[in-house]
Amino acid sequence: MAADRPFPSESNRCSACGADPGSNLACLACGLILDPGRDPEHFANLGLDSLATFDPAIAELNYLKLSRLLHPDFQAGRDERTQALAVRNSSLLNEAWKILNDDQMRSEYLIELYDPGVLERHKALSPEFLMEAMEVSEELDDAQTQGCKKTVQKIANSARTEIETRMKDVASACAATIARLAHKGPQPGETLPAKQLSTHDSNTEQIAVLLHQARVYRRILRDTENAR
Repeated sequence: MAADRPFPSESNRCSACGADPGSNLACLACGLILDPGRDPEHFANLGLDSLATFDPAIAELNYLKLSRLLHPDFQAGRDERTQALAVRNSSLLNEAWKILNDDQMRSEYLIELYDPGVLERHKALSPEFLMEAMEVSEELDDAQTQGCKKTVQKIANSARTEIETRMKDVASACAATIARLAHKGPQPGETLPAKQLSTHDSNTEQIAVLLHQARVYRRILRDTENAR
């Protein structure tokens, strides 16, 4: 086993091979284990750009590469610090994959990156929507009590449609927000991330409402699965 390579400098180049590491967790070019710092960001951990369109194939490819690099078997013979860092980074990688591989969680995470607290500020849904959701839940309860599988299936199909509709709208709104972010330069006095938007600059309020509504229908869908 070759001697452990040095840990990277604070530059954006790998100190071992000089390439762009591609990830906060390990250099995808040479395998050097990196120290991501105290508050690493999921997109950067998975080797992705939060301002680019999410590509599931690239995300999965990077996840598999990084999983191998961070696996204990691949770290056999390395010093204790490197092995401990690999274990920590493996946990961070799995968390990033879990969040970014789920449309809802990825959208929630993304929008909070650029408008922190937006989901909390807009969690109160309209009375009309809440009444509609309550009626669906009551219909499901009745169907479950009566053992009516056909009605349960109908509600499940309807919930999937409601989720899909909202997530399509979220994807469209997120794309518009990302486009604004990508073309917005740093403002005086801003600190990283420099591309945070105020609510009048973006459509994050619209996205937050759609995501909360999707959450409600995801819960209804889970309830239909439990009712079968």
